Amino acid sequence: MTFSPENKLCARELLELASKVIGSSNKIEGVCPEMVAAIALVESGGSPTAYRYEQHLGEASAGLTQVLFSTARWLANDMGFDELGKPKTEEDLYRPEVAVYLCAGYLCWLRTYKGEKRNDEFCVRGYNGGPNGINLTATESYWQKYQAALGLVVGEAGTAAAAQSGRVHVVVQGDTLYGIAKRAGVPLEELVSANPGVDP
Repeated sequence: MTFSPENKLCARELLELASKVIGSSNKIEGVCPEMVAAIALVESGGSPTAYRYEQHLGEASAGLTQVLFSTARWLANDMGFDELGKPKTEEDLYRPEVAVYLCAGYLCWLRTYKGEKRNDEFCVRGYNGGPNGINLTATESYWQKYQAALGLVVGEAGTAAAAQSGRVHVVVQGDTLYGIAKRAGVPLEELVSANPGVDP
């Protein structure tokens, strides 16, 4: 698969890339390609050349997954996520496979933060605000954006296994929690508690 820096990757292409990168890694564990692809959609809209200066941090986030160069170096040098080499310059972050790998590495680190197994919400909100920022309002909004992007990844890419298992429902206009619960054979209260960011 080849990528042109001018072209944005769609959800299916991001999922294919994440699947390839994670599948060829001996170090990434506990991170699914769907999560990485959804984060790439939220962070860059699928643009390998995305760039955002983070004034409060004094540096820029770059590439598909908007990794800070300092975080990329820490992941490779200190945490051992170096299977695709160690980033030498910010330019390395514009390589789609490197951006995806570093995102997956950071999520892998978050998955077992402080020796405790963490859920998807902790990992995703931690990706945005750091492990100490998971309770910030900004990371709550990020979690909601991620869930919407995950729906696109699962829907556009046709991840049939997840959809057939009943674990995932892509919400379409006109859906109600009651209707979804009824179709899925799940008590409404259970569906509401599983989706805390949704107003019933």
